[in-house]
Amino acid sequence: MLYVLQQMSTQMKYWVFFFITLTSIPAWPQQKLLEQPATLEIVKKGLYCIYNTESSQAERYIKQVEQLMPHHPVAPMMKALNINWSANPIEPETADFRKLIGNLQISLERTKTYLKDDPNDMEAVFFAMAIHSWLAQFYDEDGQTLKALGAAKKAYHFMKIGFDMLDKSPEFYFSTGLYNYYRVQYPESNPVYKPFVWVFRDGDKKLGLAQLDRASREAVFTRAEASMYLSHIYLRYEDQPTKAMQYTEGLVKRFPKNTFFKIINVEALLAAEQYAKTYTTIQALVGDKKDFYRMSGEVFYGIYMEKHLNDMEKAQSWYQKSLLTGQELGARADNKKSLAYAGLARIAVSRGKIDEARDYYRNALKLAQYDKVKDEAKSYLRDS
Repeated sequence: MLYVLQQMSTQMKYWVFFFITLTSIPAWPQQKLLEQPATLEIVKKGLYCIYNTESSQAERYIKQVEQLMPHHPVAPMMKALNINWSANPIEPETADFRKLIGNLQISLERTKTYLKDDPNDMEAVFFAMAIHSWLAQFYDEDGQTLKALGAAKKAYHFMKIGFDMLDKSPEFYFSTGLYNYYRVQYPESNPVYKPFVWVFRDGDKKLGLAQLDRASREAVFTRAEASMYLSHIYLRYEDQPTKAMQYTEGLVKRFPKNTFFKIINVEALLAAEQYAKTYTTIQALVGDKKDFYRMSGEVFYGIYMEKHLNDMEKAQSWYQKSLLTGQELGARADNKKSLAYAGLARIAVSRGKIDEARDYYRNALKLAQYDKVKDEAKSYLRDS
């Protein structure tokens, strides 16, 4: 049960940041952010720079916010978010990781002050939920299981309080939509946990998607996160890449310097067989300095060569190269590795190499996040 709590909160690791940093959270009894329009505009500009991966400019805005509201949780939260996107994907045991955790702890301590005055304060509840969810994820990835479970339980506590706040702002359609969708999807994708999820409030996938879409259209501060999660959902679970493209193309247009958004857009385009639109971005990715971005481009080149040009030799080479590039990367790279293994398996099948194909599909199945890849691997392993 506790493991499921941790997993549910991990799914929420990004989604509250636009909302929690821009709603009326009291930094001090006489201060409210929405009552200070000049400060609010600085926060908005800082968040845009964070999501557009303009880290230095974002830091200048964050310093201004901290000076204007020195007791408010918003500045250290923005610092953590800025570190996360500038170092994306961030790895444990690094200086950036330690700085991120430190800023989350500062933000949490400030949030606790507000919760002491009002345990149901709407904005403080969101801050607490965000921080505990993110800490649960980090503790889990670092192997600190007990800490991860403790943080997950706290996150779910605040999540439940938030369920009753949907009518207060369109921003809440994001959090509620995520819960409604993943409450059903997670046990579907991981059947071993089905006996344990009765402890959670029921979900509704169709309603969750509708709520997320509403957030992507009507919300001001959670719009980008709603679009990002919808693209993941439609790619990895619903197998509707054209629908995913609607959201990824909007993200790329709004945040043109964010390489991660470019990656998920290419992923959607390839799945939708819009190959010609991917070539320029793939070329840029394979020359990127970051291993994760470069690996993504190499996997995508493999798909491009296999599915578009029918060049199995080059496809195999790119798939193998991507696995070498990603061999030292953490769990964030697993999805890309699964795509590479599945591609190598298909090539092996086309050459009649049954045992080799089975080995590749087993590896793909271990790492897969796409239900389509899982089904492909299971089908071959069952029938071969």
